[in-house]
Amino acid sequence: MSTGKKIFVVSGGTSGVGKAIATGLAKTGATVAIIGRNEQSGKETASQISLHTRNPNVGHFVADLSLQSSIAQLSGEIKNKFDHIDGLINAAGAIFFKKEMTIEGLDKSFAINYLSHFALTGLLLETLKKTDSARVLTVGGAPMYLKNPKIALDDIQLDKNYNGMTAISQAMFERVYFALELAHRLEGTGVTSNVFHPGLISSNLVKNAPWWLKLITSFLRPWEKKDCEIGVYLATNKEVENKNGLFFNSDKQIISLEKAFDAATGKKLWHITEELIKNIH
Repeated sequence: MSTGKKIFVVSGGTSGVGKAIATGLAKTGATVAIIGRNEQSGKETASQISLHTRNPNVGHFVADLSLQSSIAQLSGEIKNKFDHIDGLINAAGAIFFKKEMTIEGLDKSFAINYLSHFALTGLLLETLKKTDSARVLTVGGAPMYLKNPKIALDDIQLDKNYNGMTAISQAMFERVYFALELAHRLEGTGVTSNVFHPGLISSNLVKNAPWWLKLITSFLRPWEKKDCEIGVYLATNKEVENKNGLFFNSDKQIISLEKAFDAATGKKLWHITEELIKNIH
């Protein structure tokens, strides 16, 4: 059950953007639950955040977000633990440079980087609606990469022509479409959905990357941050309490995506995703 404080659930909370946001939220005194794939890593990260922020109300859940069965179990555990949720931050992500399939027959990049956010949000919506002004926040990409979003709706898992960077880009576009369509569906419920660019945050996303990509990203390290101010701001600030269906850059500016991300494609993607999940269960 809840403690009466603000409650936030953060996927991908053991590293990178998720950990940065979870730490920032813990500093506000909120109850924070991070989601990670590894029990030991989750326990250690939660303890580290708790110690660093002097907030004892930091915990963790274990789930394999590439699997719908694991996400379903996770949602049940979260709902048993908390009677309401004030904010869900969809920050989990991974890069697969070679195509890998899950035991449920899904492409891993697609399953983790997009489908997990869609599924977990859907399963927690009723719990989010128990709060007067709950917020769903989804990590997008830098505005410069969102000007010409391309999604192969007829090859949603890139079965015909897989490329690791194409897969991560397509998932980024799918998350934006998801967040915007979700916002439309949440109108009048008291729950809002926004998408944001976290900025350059220190992470281990490229740990299994080819040497050339590791080299490129190494040049960016001096500019990487451990804090994600925009994520914490969107989760907690009164100014954005009723903002819905918007994209924020890392400087808290609202960037219009209406011309690039058309509503019709968002609706088609939503329908395809729903049907895909139905066929898994």
